Amino acid sequence: MASSSTDAEETSSEETTDSQDDTGFACRGLPRGVTRQWTLLSRSLDSLLPVEVMLGRTQRESASAASGPTSDLEESQAGPRINASRPALLPGSLGEEFPWVTNRTRRRRWMHRSFWSNFSMAFWLGFWVAFWSLPCYSFFCLRLVFGETALLRSFSHGAWPHTWCNVSIIGGNSSNISDDLHLDVQSCEPVGSQDGSHQLQYTQMFGSSSAPYNGKSCGFLVGLRYKGHSRRFWVGNGRHGQFPELDEIPSKLVEPVNGTDPDDGAFAEECQQQCQMDVKCAKWTFWIQSPSIGGICYFYAATARMSGYVRDWRSYYGGFCRAELAKPFECGSEMFGRMRNIAPWNQVPDIVAWNQTMKAEWGTDLRSDLWCGLLPNAYISSWPNVVQMVIFSINRGTGTTMMLSWQSVCGTSCACLNMFVMMYIYPHGGRGHVCQEIELLPNATCVQGEIVRDDPAYSELFCWLDTFGVLFLFLISGSQSNTIKFGMSWHCLFMMNFMNPAIGVRNGSLQSGIAGVYYDDPSVAIFITSLFGGFLAVLATIVPYPQLNARMAFNDLDSQTASIGQIWRESVAYFCGTQRSAKRFQIETKIDTLVSIHRNVRANLEDAWWESVVLGRREDTRQLLLTMRGNLRDMLDMLDAVKTCIIQEDFQGKHQDFCDPLRPIMEAMVGEALTLAELCVSSAWKSQEPEHVTQALKRSVGKVRRLQRELVAAYQRNYFPTSMGHDLLDESILVFALSFTARKSADLACLVITSRQHALQQGGKTGVVRSLSRALQLWSVLLRGLWTGFVSTWSPSVLLKCGHIKFAVRNFTAITLCFVMGVHFHGFVFTPYSPIMAFTLSLLITKSKNSAFMTNVQRLLGVTLGNVLPILILAALSHFHCNTFARDVAHFFAIWIYIGVFMFMYLTSPQWSLVGCYIAAFGVYPLLVPCSKSMGNDVFKTRYSEIGQVTLAIVVQMVIDMILMRRTPGDMAVHQIARIGEAMALATKSIFESDLPGIQAATEEARRQLVRAEPLLTEVDPKLQVMQGFATPFKRDLYSSAMDIMGHMLADLNLLIIAVKDWTPNESVMKPGEQAGVAPREENNLEDSPLEGISRIATWPEMFDQVRSLRSLQLPSPARSYLNLVRQNSLDTLPGKGVLIALCGPSFAESLQKEILVSVDTIVRALPAILAHRSEEPILEPSVLELERLHLSLEAVHFQLVSSARSAFVDERSQRRRASDEQLEPWFCLR
Repeated sequence: MASSSTDAEETSSEETTDSQDDTGFACRGLPRGVTRQWTLLSRSLDSLLPVEVMLGRTQRESASAASGPTSDLEESQAGPRINASRPALLPGSLGEEFPWVTNRTRRRRWMHRSFWSNFSMAFWLGFWVAFWSLPCYSFFCLRLVFGETALLRSFSHGAWPHTWCNVSIIGGNSSNISDDLHLDVQSCEPVGSQDGSHQLQYTQMFGSSSAPYNGKSCGFLVGLRYKGHSRRFWVGNGRHGQFPELDEIPSKLVEPVNGTDPDDGAFAEECQQQCQMDVKCAKWTFWIQSPSIGGICYFYAATARMSGYVRDWRSYYGGFCRAELAKPFECGSEMFGRMRNIAPWNQVPDIVAWNQTMKAEWGTDLRSDLWCGLLPNAYISSWPNVVQMVIFSINRGTGTTMMLSWQSVCGTSCACLNMFVMMYIYPHGGRGHVCQEIELLPNATCVQGEIVRDDPAYSELFCWLDTFGVLFLFLISGSQSNTIKFGMSWHCLFMMNFMNPAIGVRNGSLQSGIAGVYYDDPSVAIFITSLFGGFLAVLATIVPYPQLNARMAFNDLDSQTASIGQIWRESVAYFCGTQRSAKRFQIETKIDTLVSIHRNVRANLEDAWWESVVLGRREDTRQLLLTMRGNLRDMLDMLDAVKTCIIQEDFQGKHQDFCDPLRPIMEAMVGEALTLAELCVSSAWKSQEPEHVTQALKRSVGKVRRLQRELVAAYQRNYFPTSMGHDLLDESILVFALSFTARKSADLACLVITSRQHALQQGGKTGVVRSLSRALQLWSVLLRGLWTGFVSTWSPSVLLKCGHIKFAVRNFTAITLCFVMGVHFHGFVFTPYSPIMAFTLSLLITKSKNSAFMTNVQRLLGVTLGNVLPILILAALSHFHCNTFARDVAHFFAIWIYIGVFMFMYLTSPQWSLVGCYIAAFGVYPLLVPCSKSMGNDVFKTRYSEIGQVTLAIVVQMVIDMILMRRTPGDMAVHQIARIGEAMALATKSIFESDLPGIQAATEEARRQLVRAEPLLTEVDPKLQVMQGFATPFKRDLYSSAMDIMGHMLADLNLLIIAVKDWTPNESVMKPGEQAGVAPREENNLEDSPLEGISRIATWPEMFDQVRSLRSLQLPSPARSYLNLVRQNSLDTLPGKGVLIALCGPSFAESLQKEILVSVDTIVRALPAILAHRSEEPILEPSVLELERLHLSLEAVHFQLVSSARSAFVDERSQRRRASDEQLEPWFCLR
């Protein structure tokens, strides 16, 4: 046995050094190692499932039966009237020196901060989504970003300004049109008539002017060209003495502005303005009587038919060419920026990029000059992908969003890369046509109706193999969910279009500089919009308020430290009271809530790695917070034991005599130690700390150590051995936990001081050296992270897991089946080669280990509402006129509110988070459409088709899951309970084998399995059962009670590990370290610091010994396959007698050990068997009598262990007192 060193003299708070073994965390005088360890072991055995719980009685009923009825008066009485919200401020204490530490009540309110953080995230995300999607629904923004495209023309309600006159419609051509422009109308001879049957007669001369000036009417016949001057002939139904009219539309007199003005353009402009003022006017023309008299305007409806040649129609005769001859032109898919049509008005447009060398300034000719936007036309259909990428990638923090965005872009890149390879092999893809009659020759190879591919080398079989092979590689890899989702979804879309005979490969025209890669290629557009969407997702977490994961983790740790202090103050005040009160339930609730909140800290700190790499800052802070998080986790684990003590304490026996002398010291220690912890955590975010803060930390550590020595001395003086072995058990554990928490606070101070010294050393370097050092560090971290990610993705240990293979097979079967149905289904809501089913199902996959049924129900609900709700929103928006400012504003706020509400649901709801994400992600697509008159029918048809296809896809997934999984939530719950029980049994066996790493590994595994079992508590509720079969309802109360009791057992195992493990500053209790009795590794302690020498604490080798009598007992334990049981040093080599032998004798020790192990094994097998029993027939094994006998046996073992340990402690303490007169040898219960 390694003994503890002796404290030679009392040290003051100003001392800066101590002997190496005089640690501030010494619980000197607490029960000796044997007593303490076996007391905890008996507590753990006592926490094993009692018979009442095994038979289905709830924990509350069992507790009531055990403790007896409690009066209402007792439960309603308040605790001691002590202000527990503030620490006790002793003269010169840390709280008195830094009062702001104890007055940050607002920052400690985690729920308050969490609500506003999530609300701010959802609020601004909705704003940014509505803002970034403006080009999709705003007519003005659509023209600004993508230019005057065919899509813009389809949504335009006014006259399209960019047209050319296709004279070939009436038999003309551009070669002889210039000759006709200078001829007067001389005859009505038709030109271009095939058979000459259309002979028209001269009808009337107009006015007093000669015929060549006034023109004449040749009747109305579409398709003929007439000789004569284009400006001086008319086609219509002219009557005697009148200008010819069309459809008997009356004319309107236009007076000249100036009687001497010979310009015909003035009359034409007047007619054009009159037409624009008349809502019924769509076409117009004019006739000049004379420059002095005036002219006549004619206005026609949109259905009026006209034909004829006009000269300079773009300025004067606005309606003629648009009626029958006008053909619109717009920006091409590869165009962007300022463009101009340089072809004549009657020729096919030749659109080129405008430049400064052209004669006219851009914009002077509205009919020839086009604005083709900031992005090519090919990006219009891909722009909603930006918004969907934002929704699927954004999360609570910047680092998490960076990680998800990176995963999404990686998946998209893999799909695009595969598409490039396929385009290289088959340049035309699967594009083809139906076999025509001309191809049905004797030597033809096609049959009528068959698809003939443009590429003769095209192999459809190879495309199918590529599609299914890439899908399987995505699923079988160890990639993250976002990588698989986006990779498979885009792969399905690309390959569906690639195999579609009507689409094939769409070759781009904007060369990127890489051979075969074009900017306007669909796959390149998808990649660029995905990259831009990931960037905007990250930007949304920074602007306007940064949501850094590191900052969130710091805020959580800061709040948790303050909450730990408040809980300790309330616990000490309640525990040192006189009777039970309802206060204990408040403390229990606070501890449970705090433990659940702490789980988010680790994820935030791990994701903050992305912030450190990308932003190049605060990696040192992240590492510091990771270490602090380990210390605080140990403190929180200790609070579980405190909670048990408070709930079980009955304030009987020697409780009051024991607590009264210790209460002042405990309150002072809580005030000093927890304030020290708060100050350490609050200073972690600061890059530099003033020197007086560092000195205050050192002084505070000295005070904490002095208070610990006083606490140990008071404990030794007031511990009363009684006939009841566990009379002061809860009191001892509380003192033990408080001393542990104080020592952890001292470790935090050591950590902060060390980090500040390291920062000062780094600050002493020159700027160039410091920058190079930081850059080298970040690059090494980045490369190491990338390599680790690649190895973990394709590691055989991941790929060959049974659960992973099942996940891949299930999803592969469903997605490939949907892909095949998308190719071949036609009619009703289906169209051939539709990627909707496979694309959507790829985005819906999840690696959740919970019930697939509930996941599929949430998928169906989210996607269906995501397609239905936008229809209702668009129906409400239909009250606004299209292409108006009011419509754009209403549409903007509709998207803002829609995304904000459901993203807040996604960020905050534990149960419906997935539904909120799917409603937002799939509902934003239908909302991103411009307004048009025909939008109602089109939207309803499209949405109905999508809902039908997506519903079928999810039904297919549900059926395949039911066939391949065949496990209900109840089955999964039974499996999780069995896994937890196996870990518990392994931990118990490791105790007898003196295997500390085995205990740590088994405890950690049990903790992980318990976390996985908690979500199933909701799904196993019999109320959620869809159909009742022959099976009886699942025993949910038994399942819940078992998890609660196993949680208490984990807390006891944690106490056991703390008691045995050698103390290493700032090292987590669960981290496998040095064995008891083995010299620990050297530590770089602070020079001239009160923390020097506290890393080594007296060992406790008697705790374990060689127990070999049950080698033949083989407990079924699959958990051994993943528990790290490698030992550097085994306790089996330690000298000394075994604990059981020392307490009970060799013969009784063997039977006692066997009794414990057999009991644990029986319980581990019995609990899953009872939970899995779902019939009305009685369960035969284990029987009720066997469980009752087991319960009585464990009670006897518990009593024997506690009595023997207490007697051993009393005898040893008496010997120690006789061996020492005044000075007490320090003895430490923890290392």
